[in-house]
Amino acid sequence: MLERTRHIVFATNFSDACHSAIPAVARWVDQLQCRLTILHVYDSRRELYRDAQSRLQSFFAEADNYTNCERLLLAGEPAAAIAGFCENMRDTLLLLPPSDQAGLPRPWHRSLRAQLIARLPIPIWTLGRTSVGEPLLAVANHLAAFVSNPEEGTSHIRYGARYAAATNSTLHLIHVIPNVDEGSLTHTLRSRAPLGEEYAEAWMQEITASIEPAAKIELHMEQGSVRRLLPQLFQRTGADMLLVSRQTACEPQWLLGPVVNPIFRRVNAGILSVHLIPEITPFTKLGTLNPGFARAS
Repeated sequence: MLERTRHIVFATNFSDACHSAIPAVARWVDQLQCRLTILHVYDSRRELYRDAQSRLQSFFAEADNYTNCERLLLAGEPAAAIAGFCENMRDTLLLLPPSDQAGLPRPWHRSLRAQLIARLPIPIWTLGRTSVGEPLLAVANHLAAFVSNPEEGTSHIRYGARYAAATNSTLHLIHVIPNVDEGSLTHTLRSRAPLGEEYAEAWMQEITASIEPAAKIELHMEQGSVRRLLPQLFQRTGADMLLVSRQTACEPQWLLGPVVNPIFRRVNAGILSVHLIPEITPFTKLGTLNPGFARAS
């Protein structure tokens, strides 16, 4: 997907979401001329090897026309098997569509996507909200990044900026400013994200100025509810993919571990989670605008 990707791993369980992702996979392989691995993990206690192999071979049959395409069948627990295959890879993009497109909560379900997002040091692409049988939109020259708070870093923004600069695309930065009310004091305990439009605009402008290489960037900001405004702001960008930090992509859950952030069920697009790459940055002029606040990267 991005210019540094040399290998795409398409993990599939043959769901409707996986079929909907095929046009996007084909577009990225054509664009990048990279290696493609179609990976399926099956339960040997419930399915015969030959049956699982037959399903794998028939899925995305057009991929056999690619020079560097292989199909890999592994037995075991999906999270462990996929992580074991991918954890030592670099310049790799893991495609991990949801097991069902409805995105409805399932009691006692452990999220495979969230486990791998939290564990693997590679970018992971998944789906937000799509309709069964509806392929993903393919919008050229536009991508978006959700900027949530300073604690998440800027790795996903810089990741998107490199791609935007290389492809002459526009990078849209989306930020939702929290409402200022009686609960604002608890917000400051959890995050250093600026409150108020003036501070938020200064923070976003500073992030924009710090991005290298230079890319065409547009800012989209509104104050209010993230759940309500994020889908609206994303739709205005005209993009088909939203880059997010690994911190924002997942939410902790006490009993069952991390889950994919439910706000992305409202976004009709691909979601690309980028892991944090530490970066040392000095205190900035934003601290003078909002005492006690310093940008984190």
